[in-house]
Amino acid sequence: METSSSRSKPDIKARDILTSIGEVVYEWQAATDRLRWSNNAFDVLKTDILSVFPNGKSYTDLITPDTLTGRYKAIFGSGKSDDGQGVPFECIYCLAPLGFENELRLWVEESGRWFADAMGRAERVHGIIRVVDEQQHREQRLRFLSQFDALTGLFNRSVFLDQLQQTIDQCREKGKDACFLIAHIDNFRVVNEAYGFEVADQVICEVARRISRRLRDGDLVGRISGTKFGILINHCTEKEMTAAAERFLDAAREELIITDAGPVHVTLTMGGVHLGEAVADLRQAEICALDALDRAKSHCRGTFRSFHAKPFALEERQKKIQMADEVITALNERRIELAFQPVVEAKTGTVAFHEALVRVEGRDGETIPANSFVEFAETLGLAAMLDHRVLEMALDLLFTHEQARLSINVSPDVGADREWISYLTARLVSNPDVARRLVVEISERATLDNQETAEQFVKAVKDLGVKVAIDDFGAGFTSFQNLQKLGADMVKIAGSLMHDIAENAQNRAIVRMFAELADELGFEVVAKWVVSAEVADLLKPLKISYLQGFHFGEPVKDLPWLHDGSQANSKR
Repeated sequence: METSSSRSKPDIKARDILTSIGEVVYEWQAATDRLRWSNNAFDVLKTDILSVFPNGKSYTDLITPDTLTGRYKAIFGSGKSDDGQGVPFECIYCLAPLGFENELRLWVEESGRWFADAMGRAERVHGIIRVVDEQQHREQRLRFLSQFDALTGLFNRSVFLDQLQQTIDQCREKGKDACFLIAHIDNFRVVNEAYGFEVADQVICEVARRISRRLRDGDLVGRISGTKFGILINHCTEKEMTAAAERFLDAAREELIITDAGPVHVTLTMGGVHLGEAVADLRQAEICALDALDRAKSHCRGTFRSFHAKPFALEERQKKIQMADEVITALNERRIELAFQPVVEAKTGTVAFHEALVRVEGRDGETIPANSFVEFAETLGLAAMLDHRVLEMALDLLFTHEQARLSINVSPDVGADREWISYLTARLVSNPDVARRLVVEISERATLDNQETAEQFVKAVKDLGVKVAIDDFGAGFTSFQNLQKLGADMVKIAGSLMHDIAENAQNRAIVRMFAELADELGFEVVAKWVVSAEVADLLKPLKISYLQGFHFGEPVKDLPWLHDGSQANSKR
């Protein structure tokens, strides 16, 4: 029979081995929050373990805040369910075993399994805590950053989507119930601009913490873009999804967020989809959740909308994704072309210049609608690339053809694009003749959004000898006083005032007033959307310098100044 002495030797040996490799074994029980430690804990963690860490709360209270979230997510927020064998986990974090007022910090690696009760909630945890040295810390830190968002400690997009894909597979194969939600911080741009990046980051972190606190065991949250969080709710039916979302909406609006700049109020808008048979794959899950989010935003910010499997909604979202892909590939493959529409002198019909309009041929050979293409380019943040390409092509034509006179449109953000101005300056500073044959059109909306930037942009362009036109004038009701401050040369009356001018006496009166006042202030006036001889005859007696529209010619890709005479091809 084995004696007590012989039985104690393996215990001593096991303790020595664990201590030599810096490892401690523990067990945690949810019912009592009790922690039981292996008897080498003091040697490894440098503290009186029984008095300092008697329970789970006392232990987590001494984990540094910047690493605490990552530990919780790794153990209870992995999105995995216990199948009877426990749920494995592994994480790294920083521990202050003697309290935060003491300088001692231990980077520890924790691994183990948690086991669920009948309700799927964590009932107990078995784990090993290992103190890691500096080299191991660096390796584990890189590993941490590969899985977690550095700012919030939440799972990053890659890890979150991987778990979402696994859940979709389980829903389809095993009939599991789960929901995928996307939460977006409302009006975040206002916070960023008003308080700066540091305070904005504090807001993101606090929202992440509030969402995390409302998760159940086995649920998952990740930061999937700058101000969007993905939330995976397991064991949740479609009927229960709205109630689940309300927990997170309440978490955001329940109280102000305290930042270094003072209290800040934010709300969340959310969209979600039940991961049932209608959701075939990861891409479709994202499309559906984003569609629901868009509908919530358009209805009322600070609310939740669930996706309803209407074919047209999914088809519409897929078309948007396809268009986004077309924009990127068209820019990369340089499939951007220009078409030219004549702008004629109102009194004589002589072509004064041509507006260069964007045309894009899709990969299927069909022409992509210009308005849609430009809109998506701006939405995707690719407007600068488009502006640069159009400027490059227009200047090449002006340098090659002395008879060419062109106007080009630029995006609202071009005023802040120093590279665009630098390129224009480099090519025109020693070529005043070319500069005199170019008109740059900036939308009225751009001048309203940032008056100071617009003024600086107009001055920089005009200093080169280039004319500047304000497009769609009247759409945003810019005052003529602001127009004078800008120092533009030309205004193009908004098409919304022109399309029914022959029948609409009110619009005729507004156009007449604009034209007379602009003329008195020294601006040249362009009337667009001239579709017939009747409209042209109505406009000629007014103080309008130029006319443009299908009546004088549709946009063509051929170089019109090589073929046309001095008169535009009026359709009389």
